[in-house]
Amino acid sequence: MKNQFMKRQSGITLVALVVTIVVLLILAGITIMYTMGDNSIFKKAQEAKEKTDQAIKNEQNYLENLANRLEEEYGTNQTTPIGPMDVPIESIKSDWATIEKIAKEIAKDDTITSDTGEVKVVIDGKRYTIKPGDIFEVEYNGEVRRVRVLGFKHDDLVDKTVYGGTHEKASISFEFLDFMTGDTYKQMNTTNTNENGWGATAMRTFLNGTEGKDKLNNKAYIKQVKKKYIATYNDASSVTTCNDYLWLLASSEMVPKNSDNTRYGVALTSEGSQYKYYQGVTETHNNPSENRAKTTSVGNENWYWIRSPYGDNTDTFCTFDYDGSSDYNGASRNGGVAPGFCI
Repeated sequence: MKNQFMKRQSGITLVALVVTIVVLLILAGITIMYTMGDNSIFKKAQEAKEKTDQAIKNEQNYLENLANRLEEEYGTNQTTPIGPMDVPIESIKSDWATIEKIAKEIAKDDTITSDTGEVKVVIDGKRYTIKPGDIFEVEYNGEVRRVRVLGFKHDDLVDKTVYGGTHEKASISFEFLDFMTGDTYKQMNTTNTNENGWGATAMRTFLNGTEGKDKLNNKAYIKQVKKKYIATYNDASSVTTCNDYLWLLASSEMVPKNSDNTRYGVALTSEGSQYKYYQGVTETHNNPSENRAKTTSVGNENWYWIRSPYGDNTDTFCTFDYDGSSDYNGASRNGGVAPGFCI
């Protein structure tokens, strides 16, 4: 009986030993698989090391580039952090949403005046430098036209809240460098008269209506401003004001007072001060000036209207010739249209 019990005990111990060996073999296989295979711990550790090394290299490259930029912008041994990145104004030459943002920033800056020759504005981390004479682009009836910056904070706003807060002046004034209507010329009036001046002209109605302003792709950003005009051609005391979105420039906004009398070009008196851009034009009103010349849509220079009535008769308005010299023409003639506007 005792021998049978001992045999049974030995059999159980042997089975347990076999099971233990099998389990150990399985564990050994699993260990080998996780330490030696493609997805092994050693493999994963190696990949992690390589990624860490690459991240360190990327960081070093970034820091080196940052140091180079710092040195280029501020010089050596400089610890001043890099500010907004300067971008050329040409990059937004037809981006009127961004130009509107620039205008809002200009409105907030009380140091900017009508005599300011250059403005630096930061928008969305980018710094733009804008100055009189800079060229932008706008579409009229689907066709691209060049427009030029005349100056800053020159024109009086009708609605002083258009930038948020209260502001007296429109931020940026522009003028068309190409005729807005291209090769299609327009009459100042349907008959040869300058009666009641710019405020009563067919041209003013056209520019501020559905065939004028409403065909500009930046119309939503244009600000209405107050414009002075001579109501009676030979009466300097008749100067009054109207509210316009689009307007023709006046002689006094382009040329200084004549040296021999009180006139501005061939207009009787002032209808607003000279824009900053035109303060840099040195040619007298009766001499050619490329800075006053305007072009058609195909690039040919031609004469164009301004809003001043000619100071010596009842049927004409002032104009500038194809070469940029002052002149005058009958109000019912067809002339070039190169208006101004404010953003």
